[in-house]
Amino acid sequence: MMGGDLHTRNVEKVVDKLATIIPLFLASTRFYGKRLDLYSNKLLAYVDKSQSKLKVVFIKNVPQQDPSSNDCGLYACRLAKHISNGVFDMSLIHIDAKYHRKSYATIM
Repeated sequence: MMGGDLHTRNVEKVVDKLATIIPLFLASTRFYGKRLDLYSNKLLAYVDKSQSKLKVVFIKNVPQQDPSSNDCGLYACRLAKHISNGVFDMSLIHIDAKYHRKSYATIM
């Protein structure tokens, strides 16, 4: 969600705070020790994360839902799926809301 310069600066301040506090929370709840699939394999992305801030990536050209639709959750899920698969260039992504609604309904 893009806004003016003031909005962008405010968002960056909040995201910076979250990037600091989330690793501390995960360490204090012993998240990494509980997830043996992450910790025991010593995946580099998870080693010593309690001491470092999360890497923050601002993604531009994100597909937008139709203003009159209620598909914000669907869009968030689809974008999260792309990001978790390492796709950060959203300029070529097209989300067919009708298709994905049916797909999620089938899975459920």
